[in-house]
Amino acid sequence: MSSEVSVSRHNKRKEMSPSSSRLLSLPDDVALNCLSRLSRLDSAALSLTSKSHRSLVVSPELCRTRELMGCTEEYYYVCLSIPPDPTPRWFILHRGGPTLDDAAAVNNSVNQRLRPIPSHPCQPPESSSFVELDYGIYIIGGIINGSPTSEVLRFDCLSHTWRRVRSMRVARASAAANVVDGKIYVFGGCEEVDSSNWAEVFDPKTQTWDTLPLPDDDPEIRKNTSMIDKSVVMEGKVYAVDEEDQSFYYLPREGIFRRGNHDSKSGNRKDWCAIGKLLYSCGTRGKILWCEAEKLDWREVMGLDAFDWCLFGLKGNYCAENANIALKLHCTEDGFSRLSTNSRGNIVVFWKVHIPSTIDKKSFPGPGKFLINSTKTLELWCAEISLNRSPGGEIWGKIEWADLVSELDPLSYTVKVF
Repeated sequence: MSSEVSVSRHNKRKEMSPSSSRLLSLPDDVALNCLSRLSRLDSAALSLTSKSHRSLVVSPELCRTRELMGCTEEYYYVCLSIPPDPTPRWFILHRGGPTLDDAAAVNNSVNQRLRPIPSHPCQPPESSSFVELDYGIYIIGGIINGSPTSEVLRFDCLSHTWRRVRSMRVARASAAANVVDGKIYVFGGCEEVDSSNWAEVFDPKTQTWDTLPLPDDDPEIRKNTSMIDKSVVMEGKVYAVDEEDQSFYYLPREGIFRRGNHDSKSGNRKDWCAIGKLLYSCGTRGKILWCEAEKLDWREVMGLDAFDWCLFGLKGNYCAENANIALKLHCTEDGFSRLSTNSRGNIVVFWKVHIPSTIDKKSFPGPGKFLINSTKTLELWCAEISLNRSPGGEIWGKIEWADLVSELDPLSYTVKVF
């Protein structure tokens, strides 16, 4: 996903599945054209009828045909770490069905809930890096039994199968990983700051890793680069900020590093993503920040404070049901678990909701007195936010939809979304 996954957008179409005998008798290009008009779920059911159908359904050619025809669907891949099980678990979320933006919202829509998909028993439980490339998600490095690992896994988003990829030259944890021109660039996450192994690049076509040595002409870039706090790709450049808030960027096509400005705001900001020529990230207390990549002068996206989330949940009707929904949207003030982007150039956020049995009703904005129901489980919510730049240069966010997507064990703590 953003990272974000690259989330494919698909407009689901309901059509009758062609018979097996007729489909097999068609040329591959014609069969792909027919299959592209089926929903992904219908295609998956069809793939169970024969090996020939399965090879077509899981082929990249089918995805490209769907994209060209506009017959695409929108999915998010979600990775959850749920103690006490150390193995991360994977789910898929299909964006479809009614949500809180619909007049007759049905909050428990099956299409809006996370569905489990195969997980890998050997995935590192923490500190891995994730990138999406060629309809697959790469899980890079991480920590196993307290030590960094060089192992790399790939999850095929078409067939929902796993395989190991050639390991990196160096064991890494919490490295910066990005995709440029079909190759995976990995920076930092290791102790070998002065080594040629500090950064490396993976070519999926040759299945090989090559090193990217640090520049000799700028000693400042060589300092404090063992830990890269944030990174993002924009216009063919990899922008990154180290632990001293010093930014630099790498130009893969020229093979050169350049030093940038200091980050204007100290503190924790995560999940950097690029939309157009602007950077976005998660700030504290549910704030979404934006800036220009060259300046790193972070500013807040307007129209998304806790009161705005409550108003969206109330929908102009202050009743008991809406008051409970509004309070759950108000929980965005506790911070987002994940921020990503989708193919429409909008921001997608996930956050956790856990309402204790005792709650101070006075802290909840709005008139009247209603019973605020506690949550027996930890709920995972999701929302999409569109962005607009005002004539004065400010960025304003608009909540397009929001919905409950899963009920989790209260101890769930880590969320990765693609």
